[in-house]
Amino acid sequence: MSVTYIHNIFTRSIPIIAGALQELIFWPSSIEIKKRLPIPFRVRYKNVVSIIDCLEIEIEKPSNPIYQAMTWSDYKKCNTLKFLISSTPDGMITFISGAFGGRASDKEIISQSNFLNELPNACAVMADRGFKQIDFMLAKKKLLFS
Repeated sequence: MSVTYIHNIFTRSIPIIAGALQELIFWPSSIEIKKRLPIPFRVRYKNVVSIIDCLEIEIEKPSNPIYQAMTWSDYKKCNTLKFLISSTPDGMITFISGAFGGRASDKEIISQSNFLNELPNACAVMADRGFKQIDFMLAKKKLLFS
């Protein structure tokens, strides 16, 4: 098989696979999340409905210098695309953002991805230390940051 043939199969298949898997990404109710809360979470993190992190995927260096600058990641030291991913405490994926250039900060991605609009009221979000300066964004929506 030629490279072109494989490329064509891959290019046609990915949207079909993505469409089928998209149905598996949804927000369960807060009650359902609490029912499935792992035992270590139940005392200290009972209001956590979302654990977030950004995934960076290395890409080929774009030929356009503007795109090179937009996708450069100082953290990875290469050109990347970043995605915000949210899961429930028991590991169910609930949100995947669109792609952002590697230069985008976690704060920018959260504000531009509509992630905060997906969250129920009076819940908590858990994130690592890399998510600096998002606590005020969560507080504006009456959400907690763990």
